Amino acid sequence: MSHGKDPLPTDPVWGVLGVRQAGRLPERADVLVIGGGITGVSLLYWLRGRAHAVLVERHHLAAGASGRNAGFLLAGVAACYAEAVRRYGRDRARETWAFTAETHDLLAEALQGREVGYRRTGSQLLPASLEEAAELAASAELLREDGFEASWDGERLLNPRDGELDPVRAVSALAELAPTGSIREGVEVEALEASPGGVRVFAGQDECLAGTVVLATNAYTPLLLPEVGIAPVRAQMLATGPERRRLVDMPTYSDRGFRYWRQLPDGRLLAGGFRHHAPEEEVGYETVTTARVQGLLEGEVRRLGAQAPIANRWSGIMGFTETELPIVGPVAGRPGIWVCGGYSGHGMGFAFQCARLLANRLMGSARETQMGSSSSTTGSPQ
Repeated sequence: MSHGKDPLPTDPVWGVLGVRQAGRLPERADVLVIGGGITGVSLLYWLRGRAHAVLVERHHLAAGASGRNAGFLLAGVAACYAEAVRRYGRDRARETWAFTAETHDLLAEALQGREVGYRRTGSQLLPASLEEAAELAASAELLREDGFEASWDGERLLNPRDGELDPVRAVSALAELAPTGSIREGVEVEALEASPGGVRVFAGQDECLAGTVVLATNAYTPLLLPEVGIAPVRAQMLATGPERRRLVDMPTYSDRGFRYWRQLPDGRLLAGGFRHHAPEEEVGYETVTTARVQGLLEGEVRRLGAQAPIANRWSGIMGFTETELPIVGPVAGRPGIWVCGGYSGHGMGFAFQCARLLANRLMGSARETQMGSSSSTTGSPQ
C-alpha cells in the first residue's frame, strides 16, 4: 500500500540522474557488467585499461539502492562490533572492519577533488536500551584492542573515522571516469546463458557474447539467477526542509542499526529505518512508502527537534544475505558468471573494494585471488 498522506516527492533527497548515456547491448565484451549502481561503476573504475568492459543498466545510473540510501560511509556491518565478534569470530570481525575502513580510504582517494558532499565527521551509535548500551561499551573496548579508533563516553559509541557523502554524486563521479562508450543505460537484460564460447546475454532483440558477466545488481540479482542467496529488503527514508539550526553533529545509528539519521550542510534532516516495526511488509521489490513506517520516521525527526515540513519521502531496495556479508565470486554451475553484491544495507561501505577484489580476480592477480578467497567480506554463491 502506498503512502498517501501528502503529495510529496518520492524521489530521494539526492535527486535522480536520469538517462544520460542511452545505448544498446554490445555484440561482444570481455567483461559485461550488469547494474549501474556503486558496484557497477566501481568495477569499471578498477577495470580501466585492463579489459574491454561494458556496463549496462536497465534504467539510469544510481536508480536502485545506490541512489536511495542515507549516504553513510561506516566501518563494519549493521551489527555492533561485540555482536559481530560473537557472530563471525574475532578474526573475521576484525578483518571485516579493516576491509571497510580501507574501502573508505580508497573511495575517498578516488573521489578526491570531486564535489560529492564528502565529509569525514565521524559517526555515533546511540543505544536504545540498557542492554544495547552494554553492547556498545563492550564494542568500544574490543575495537580499541583490535587497533581501531573508538570510544564510549557512557552515552554513545564514537567512530571518528567514519564519514558521509552524496551517494548519487559519488556514483556519477565514478561514472565520469569510465572510458567513453562503456556505459549504456536503458538496457534491460532478460536472460543469461552460459555456453562453451562465453556467456550469452539477451536484452530484447539484442544478444551479446561476453567472456565474463558480472551481476552488480545487488537485491535484483535473483531476478536473473534465483539460486543466488540475496533477498530484497525495503528501506524507507524521509527528509525535512532546511532547519535553521544544527540538530545532529554526525551520522547516527541507533536501535541496533534499525534507526539512523544525519543532517546535511544545508540544514535538511534525513531519517531512515523502522523496518523492524513492519518486517512482513518491508520485503520485496515494491519501491513505495507506507503510512506506518513514514509515521514513525516523522516522529523521529520531530523528536530530534526538526520544525521544517517534510520535503521528501522515498524508499529503496537493499540486498541482504544470510550472513549479512557480501557475496563476491563466481556462481557455481554457471561458468563465466560472477556476482558482486548482497551488502545488507552497507553498500557504500563495501562495494568499492569488493569491486576491486573482483576485478583483480578476473584479471588473474594471484595476490588478490588469495585475498578474495579468504577475506571475511567475500563468499561464494551457493
